Amino acid sequence: MNPEHAAGTSEPEHQGPRPVPYTYHDGREDYLHVGRQEGAVADQPEALNPASEGMSSPAAATALPPEAAALPPEATALPPAATPRSPEATPPAPAQRPQQAAPMSEIVTRGLRTGAVMTAATMCTMMAASTLKRGSPWASMNAMATAVGIGGRRVSDRFDPVVTPAGIAVLAGGLLAWGIGYEKALDASGQRSGALTGALSALGGFLLDELVLPDRLMQNFRAKMGVVGTLSKYVALGVASAAAPR
Repeated sequence: MNPEHAAGTSEPEHQGPRPVPYTYHDGREDYLHVGRQEGAVADQPEALNPASEGMSSPAAATALPPEAAALPPEATALPPAATPRSPEATPPAPAQRPQQAAPMSEIVTRGLRTGAVMTAATMCTMMAASTLKRGSPWASMNAMATAVGIGGRRVSDRFDPVVTPAGIAVLAGGLLAWGIGYEKALDASGQRSGALTGALSALGGFLLDELVLPDRLMQNFRAKMGVVGTLSKYVALGVASAAAPR
């Protein structure tokens, strides 16, 4: 090897062994290449070991990109919904809202249906009772007309073109209004139709006839339907109230 060429060539230490002048015993001079062996990965500095493709250091993996580093802290923060919370920090579930009252139109519609059921049940019971007692189904309807002063104190047992339709109208109109009031009371109290509400409806109907309407009404009821038939009227009203459609 030419020493001048070797001396004039400056190679980095990591490229190969370093030439060192050496004089043999016979006077010959040469250069010996001493130092790290090529390919010795363990002796090379870390800078000569490039990182494997697809692998990155932990610092590089956790570093923010330049675009995110330029943003203010508020822009890179997680939204409150994405921030994990402890069980103690979880807000309690909102309390259940109280049941809202139904609109009046719905109450009237339900009340008319309930009143129709009350009318059918009560009218059939009264006509059956007067048939057993007086032999005519119209006697009870004629007795009902006395609530508004039609037919006199003692009405006929037979069908009357004025008294009988008036009695039917009074019974149907009163029970339709009763059905609306019954549904309104259920809605205000938050209750549903049942045995208790049916019993209260029957008791209310009895007190209305006994205390509010004229005395001749109850007298004609007993005369045309008997005591048992009169009580059956209120039993039918209570059953129809309890089984009222919703």
